[in-house]
Amino acid sequence: MTHPAPLLTCLLADPSAAEHYRPERLDAADRRRAAATPAITKRIDWQSSRYLKQQADASVVSLSHSRGYAAVLTAHTALRAGVDIEAVRPRDFAALAAWVCSPQEQAFLQQSPQRDTDFYRLWCIKEALLKASGGQFPADMAQAGYLFNAHAHPCGLHTKGQIWQGISARLGETHMVACVWQGHAPPPEWRFYGALTPASLRDITYWPPCEAVSPNCR
Repeated sequence: MTHPAPLLTCLLADPSAAEHYRPERLDAADRRRAAATPAITKRIDWQSSRYLKQQADASVVSLSHSRGYAAVLTAHTALRAGVDIEAVRPRDFAALAAWVCSPQEQAFLQQSPQRDTDFYRLWCIKEALLKASGGQFPADMAQAGYLFNAHAHPCGLHTKGQIWQGISARLGETHMVACVWQGHAPPPEWRFYGALTPASLRDITYWPPCEAVSPNCR
């Protein structure tokens, strides 16, 4: 019995996947970039992310990389979707939150017992939402992110009032990843490359369409 292909697939790779990169398999757009800026092809970020593109069996709708890790989001149908991956590292989270977060998001992060994880989860969601919606960085960051319920807890995702679905997770010990999409497609299927395995994903959080969670989440 054959199963239908997933509408969305998120391909993930760590730096070890870069050894499988094949420049002769670059698509036309990447060949032009490589010709214009040859030095970029020596970067692990480039090699791991382009290797993932070469494994895709559907249209690539979004791509992200950080410190050698890469994420590529593909879709078998036309929809708005985005992915972001970030290395988790110490930052001035209060200053960054004041720059890119709404007042409610800032208050949520301020009381968080795991501020680094929660900040990077929200940052990845915001970046993925901007990619999917065509928003501008950093101008639109504060207008993309969480919706909150009556208890001041995140219960959905939005960009300027538009409702999105999303999923985010820790990837290994060093990274955070998030995917967002519009419509009623189920969460993406994950695929792992390099030394990554399904066990590499943890602390997975899913946001269905906000109205499905609570009538107060608007």
